[in-house]
Amino acid sequence: MLTGCVGKVYVPSGTDVVKLDYDVRSSQWQLFGDSFRVVLDAPDITDKVVSRGDVKVSRVYPGENHGKDILTPLPCIRTEVTEGPDGGDYFYTTFIDYEWTTGTVSIFVTTSDLYTGDVPGDMSFRVFVTR
Repeated sequence: MLTGCVGKVYVPSGTDVVKLDYDVRSSQWQLFGDSFRVVLDAPDITDKVVSRGDVKVSRVYPGENHGKDILTPLPCIRTEVTEGPDGGDYFYTTFIDYEWTTGTVSIFVTTSDLYTGDVPGDMSFRVFVTR
Protein backbone atom coordinates (compact mmCIF):
# COMPACT_ATOMS: atom_id res chain seq x y z
CA MET A 1 0.00 0.00 0.00
CA LEU A 2 1.26 3.44 -0.87
CA THR A 3 0.53 6.39 1.33
CA GLY A 4 1.26 10.02 0.74
CA CYS A 5 1.26 13.30 2.52
CA VAL A 6 -0.24 16.42 1.06
CA GLY A 7 -0.60 19.87 2.44
CA LYS A 8 1.85 21.56 4.74
CA VAL A 9 5.58 21.09 4.84
CA TYR A 10 6.84 20.96 8.40
CA VAL A 11 10.17 22.61 9.08
CA PRO A 12 11.71 22.34 12.54
CA SER A 13 11.65 25.52 14.60
CA GLY A 14 14.69 27.69 13.94
CA THR A 15 15.15 26.28 10.44
CA ASP A 16 14.95 28.53 7.41
CA VAL A 17 14.38 27.36 3.82
CA VAL A 18 15.35 29.64 0.92
CA LYS A 19 14.07 29.05 -2.62
CA LEU A 20 16.31 30.17 -5.51
CA ASP A 21 15.26 30.03 -9.18
CA TYR A 22 17.73 29.85 -12.08
CA ASP A 23 17.27 29.94 -15.85
CA VAL A 24 20.23 28.29 -17.57
CA ARG A 25 20.74 29.12 -21.25
CA SER A 26 22.23 26.64 -23.70
CA SER A 27 25.27 28.90 -24.08
CA GLN A 28 26.08 28.55 -20.34
CA TRP A 29 26.73 24.78 -20.42
CA GLN A 30 30.44 23.92 -20.42
CA LEU A 31 32.00 20.60 -21.40
CA PHE A 32 33.19 18.79 -18.25
CA GLY A 33 34.71 15.35 -18.95
CA ASP A 34 31.95 13.24 -20.53
CA SER A 35 29.23 15.61 -19.28
CA PHE A 36 28.13 19.19 -19.51
CA ARG A 37 28.20 21.35 -16.38
CA VAL A 38 26.93 24.72 -15.26
CA VAL A 39 28.01 26.32 -11.97
CA LEU A 40 25.36 28.49 -10.32
CA ASP A 41 26.17 31.18 -7.78
CA ALA A 42 24.26 30.47 -4.57
CA PRO A 43 25.42 32.87 -1.84
CA ASP A 44 22.75 31.47 0.52
CA ILE A 45 24.83 28.28 0.80
CA THR A 46 27.07 29.31 3.66
CA ASP A 47 29.60 27.34 5.70
CA LYS A 48 26.80 26.82 8.25
CA VAL A 49 24.64 25.19 5.56
CA VAL A 50 27.54 22.94 4.55
CA SER A 51 28.05 21.79 8.15
CA ARG A 52 24.41 21.60 9.35
CA GLY A 53 21.99 22.29 6.49
CA ASP A 54 21.01 20.78 3.17
CA VAL A 55 20.51 21.69 -0.47
CA LYS A 56 17.97 20.10 -2.85
CA VAL A 57 17.63 20.87 -6.56
CA SER A 58 14.71 20.33 -8.96
CA ARG A 59 14.40 20.87 -12.68
CA VAL A 60 11.50 23.18 -13.44
CA TYR A 61 9.25 22.80 -16.46
CA PRO A 62 7.58 26.25 -16.38
CA GLY A 63 3.83 26.39 -16.93
CA GLU A 64 3.50 22.89 -18.40
CA ASN A 65 0.64 21.81 -16.13
CA HIS A 66 -2.26 24.15 -16.99
CA GLY A 67 -0.04 27.14 -16.30
CA LYS A 68 1.57 25.63 -13.20
CA ASP A 69 5.23 24.65 -12.97
CA ILE A 70 6.22 21.00 -12.87
CA LEU A 71 9.22 20.22 -10.64
CA THR A 72 11.33 17.08 -11.08
CA PRO A 73 13.73 16.43 -8.19
CA LEU A 74 17.34 15.71 -9.11
CA PRO A 75 18.97 13.36 -9.78
CA CYS A 76 16.72 12.22 -12.62
CA ILE A 77 16.94 10.09 -15.73
CA ARG A 78 14.87 10.80 -18.84
CA THR A 79 14.56 8.82 -22.06
CA GLU A 80 15.02 10.99 -25.12
CA VAL A 81 14.48 10.27 -28.81
CA THR A 82 16.04 11.94 -31.82
CA GLU A 83 16.21 11.18 -35.50
CA GLY A 84 19.31 9.23 -36.47
CA PRO A 85 21.39 9.71 -39.64
CA ASP A 86 19.43 6.91 -41.34
CA GLY A 87 16.10 8.63 -40.58
CA GLY A 88 15.20 6.14 -37.83
CA ASP A 89 14.60 6.91 -34.18
CA TYR A 90 17.58 6.93 -31.83
CA PHE A 91 16.83 6.47 -28.11
CA TYR A 92 19.15 7.46 -25.29
CA THR A 93 18.89 8.54 -21.67
CA THR A 94 19.81 11.85 -20.13
CA PHE A 95 21.00 11.87 -16.53
CA ILE A 96 20.91 15.17 -14.62
CA ASP A 97 22.50 15.41 -11.19
CA TYR A 98 24.14 18.01 -8.97
CA GLU A 99 26.62 18.72 -6.22
CA TRP A 100 26.98 21.72 -3.97
CA THR A 101 29.42 23.48 -1.71
CA THR A 102 29.77 26.89 -0.09
CA GLY A 103 28.36 29.50 -2.48
CA THR A 104 27.73 27.27 -5.51
CA VAL A 105 25.62 24.51 -7.03
CA SER A 106 27.03 22.55 -9.98
CA ILE A 107 24.53 20.82 -12.28
CA PHE A 108 25.66 18.04 -14.65
CA VAL A 109 23.95 16.65 -17.76
CA THR A 110 25.23 13.30 -19.07
CA THR A 111 23.83 11.21 -21.92
CA SER A 112 23.86 7.40 -21.81
CA ASP A 113 26.19 7.12 -24.79
CA LEU A 114 28.49 9.83 -23.38
CA TYR A 115 28.23 11.70 -26.66
CA THR A 116 29.13 15.30 -25.90
CA GLY A 117 28.52 16.86 -29.30
CA ASP A 118 25.11 18.32 -28.56
CA VAL A 119 25.03 21.04 -25.92
CA PRO A 120 22.00 20.77 -23.60
CA GLY A 121 19.21 23.22 -24.29
CA ASP A 122 17.80 25.92 -22.03
CA MET A 123 16.68 24.60 -18.64
CA SER A 124 15.25 26.04 -15.44
CA PHE A 125 16.15 24.89 -11.93
CA ARG A 126 14.91 25.55 -8.41
CA VAL A 127 17.33 25.26 -5.51
CA PHE A 128 16.09 24.81 -1.93
CA VAL A 129 18.61 25.75 0.75
CA THR A 130 17.82 24.56 4.27
CA ARG A 131 19.81 26.43 6.89
